[in-house]
Amino acid sequence: MELKYFCGSRFSQQLKGAVPGGFEKNGELDLLAVQTTFPGLAFDFNCGMRLQIPAGNWHVKILDHDSEIVCFDEDASDVLLVSWEKFFVRWEFFLWLDGQEIFHHLWDPGDWTVYFEFKTPGLGDRILLIPYVEEFRKKWKCSVACSIKADLQELLEINFPHIDTKKPKRPYATYRAIDGFALAFTPEEYRKLPMERFDQQIFGLQRAEKICFRPTKPRQIAEPYVCIAVQSSNAVKTWLNPEGWPRVVNYLKRRGYRVLCIDKNREQTDYGVTMKMPEGAEDFTGNIPLSERVNLLAYADFFVGCSSGLAWLAWASDCSVVMISGITVAWYELFTPYRVINRLACFGCYNEVQLPFALFETCPLHKGTDRAYECSKKISARQVIQMIEQLLDDKRTGRLKYSNFI
Repeated sequence: MELKYFCGSRFSQQLKGAVPGGFEKNGELDLLAVQTTFPGLAFDFNCGMRLQIPAGNWHVKILDHDSEIVCFDEDASDVLLVSWEKFFVRWEFFLWLDGQEIFHHLWDPGDWTVYFEFKTPGLGDRILLIPYVEEFRKKWKCSVACSIKADLQELLEINFPHIDTKKPKRPYATYRAIDGFALAFTPEEYRKLPMERFDQQIFGLQRAEKICFRPTKPRQIAEPYVCIAVQSSNAVKTWLNPEGWPRVVNYLKRRGYRVLCIDKNREQTDYGVTMKMPEGAEDFTGNIPLSERVNLLAYADFFVGCSSGLAWLAWASDCSVVMISGITVAWYELFTPYRVINRLACFGCYNEVQLPFALFETCPLHKGTDRAYECSKKISARQVIQMIEQLLDDKRTGRLKYSNFI
């Protein structure tokens, strides 16, 4: 059986013989989920639309139902048709046999299960994806399942009981949320969009309700406290001003707060850069279940940290976030009014789409010079403290509000 790709006009000038990948490469032609009453005719939407046409005098017309763009309109026989687009498209197709229309299908999961495969390792990326899976379930009134790492398993079961964490044997459709940019799996270069808009486009949604992880235990610490996290998944995302964390910790303690460091490790080294728990902070580090982290964050006065999974976890726990970040632009990550960035220094290189993604293991623009990591090093402790003062003033006057939608 021949394998043949079809695509929307967006890809027509970019194919050049490349193979987009997906389930069609695994030799799983017999695993198409929907088997029709016509022998050899089957289809599903696992990593794109897949339509198996048996031998015969068939004519196939495939279109995007919503935009009405026709992506394939040809005779076909003994072929597996696979779409290049792996993100959500509401596919519709018509089939004629010997000149007579005999079959029509419009994407509709009905009683089937739609599976979401989280291929991104970042904690923050995965936290942001979860509400979109739930929104997809509500919109299409279907069963949903998603792949999930063990660290988020408990939180998902507690807060989203309708999302199955086991991969279905025969899903009707599969969508992959990937780490990085892959032409067929993403509708647009992901660094050009806020993170939530990127997920919306993959899943074909407009918005989702803000995620909120509920604490499972009452408050355990009587005194006022603040949570901090100084590490991230990459050295370029941390705060590298050597005076920064000590001054902020001292300031918070003078304000009467206990300062709890909730990083996974007391010390972490990436690409020659070492970040460790600041002196004066209390050691709450460790490989602790995320549900326990939520129990701390939900009762904290606020969180101070970098662009990291723990910042997303704090945001999802309804904890106010002071985010220190220079590598990304202000609109990219979670919304917080308390983002600290120095716009007089080099900043935002992560969202410069002309730079290859692989460069971001180190400072991509000034590696080996005195300006390396200046987006981080030139954020002053004064800037962070002033932002904390603004947050405290907003809490005191009742101006601290978050939108219910992302």
